[in-house]
Amino acid sequence: MVFSDPAFIFWFLPFALILGLSCIRTALFPWVVFGVSLLFYYWTSGSYTLLLVSSIALNFCGGLIIHRFQNKLLFGTLIFLNLVLIAYYKYAGFFVSDIVPGADPELVAFFQSVVLPIGISFFTFQGISYLIDVRRRQIEPERNFILFGAYLSFFPQLIAGPIVRFKDVQADFHAPNLSVDMFAAGASRFMVGLAKKLLVADTMARVADAAFAMPAGDISFAGAWLGAIAYTIQIYFDFSGYSDMAIGIGMMFGIRFFENFNHPYASSTVTEFWRRWHMSLSSWFRDYLYIPLGGNRRGASRTFINLLIVFCATGLWHGAAWVFVLWGLWHGGFLILERIVLGDRAPAMGSPALRFIYLFPVVIFGWVLFRAPDIGSFLSYSQSMLTPLSEESFRLPLSMLLVVSPIEIVVLVLAGASIVLQGKIQPLGVVFGNPDAGQLIAAFRVGFMICAAIATAMFSLSNEFSPFLYFRF
Repeated sequence: MVFSDPAFIFWFLPFALILGLSCIRTALFPWVVFGVSLLFYYWTSGSYTLLLVSSIALNFCGGLIIHRFQNKLLFGTLIFLNLVLIAYYKYAGFFVSDIVPGADPELVAFFQSVVLPIGISFFTFQGISYLIDVRRRQIEPERNFILFGAYLSFFPQLIAGPIVRFKDVQADFHAPNLSVDMFAAGASRFMVGLAKKLLVADTMARVADAAFAMPAGDISFAGAWLGAIAYTIQIYFDFSGYSDMAIGIGMMFGIRFFENFNHPYASSTVTEFWRRWHMSLSSWFRDYLYIPLGGNRRGASRTFINLLIVFCATGLWHGAAWVFVLWGLWHGGFLILERIVLGDRAPAMGSPALRFIYLFPVVIFGWVLFRAPDIGSFLSYSQSMLTPLSEESFRLPLSMLLVVSPIEIVVLVLAGASIVLQGKIQPLGVVFGNPDAGQLIAAFRVGFMICAAIATAMFSLSNEFSPFLYFRF
């Protein structure tokens, strides 16, 4: 079940909100949140709900053990168990088929048949961050199992983030601070995210899918760039849309999450891009991997090695395939290049020329690598993007022209314009999702909610099911 599914919008979410709001200021609140979250995950993943409950139990007990004994071996064992969980389900097939030489074909077939539980990357990383924060004495361990379970399984961000640290929401789970304005702002934020997904991301998906589905070497220069740009727009609106919806639902329950995106395409450098894109993941790797490795405190060479390790891990986090490893190293390599050439100026250059001439091509080619099924497909597609002088370079394939209507072409143009204008205009999600925005914004919010509800209801009921891109990570 996904947030854009009519069953979620018209049945599950109202049901969960009615139950949650009816007991929001009572001791039953975490029980209800935990219960509806497990129901949500069971609806989505069936018996893998037992895996989620096992992860909750492991990290709940682990936090109490670490706090009491402060033993390095126990701490390392608990982190190892979390990593084994994700390694078995996500990476074992890749390891035995692509890394172990001469692996038994039956063993390869067995591990490749293992089904990846939805959201395992997110709830495992949340569990690890909790254990590390308890170990560092940054938080006290939670002693209420149901409340901790409600946090780790909270359905708005359970299966596609953002990655929420317990120390950031602990107070809200203990005492949700909900008001009418906050609920209205959360509902508006949810509708903004839903509109991003259904009206923009899914429209771009049809263009991108048509481009990437063409046989190697058949797509033209113009078609390849149109497909790549469509995917660049799609992945931003899809993932930021999901984050908007997760943040909005959290607000409707009185739980506040940090922002996950901050105008990433307004950046001028890759360094700045990663301070704005999927911020919950990039800050997680910074605090729990990059800094413990030594960060930039041990000289330039060690800093570069640490960056490559972090971005190799970032790529692998997204999937068990060489294209994801290379995508991570692609970004890590440009971060190192920027440190060499730009030094401390890299995070905030603020140059429009640099943005269009340098950052956009780097990011777009990176997304082509991210989207490609294998390295050979990436090389073939990239060759088309770098061949502007062939006889039919600017011919658009009919398969790409037929997948969108004139209205959706307008959506494409407006979405592209919003990317170009990022940083100059405030996103609707942030404007309407601010409970303290004032009466004028509140009035516009009502009108937007009505229009968005009608439009998204029409799209969700008439269009085919389209899962969020980050569900598979």
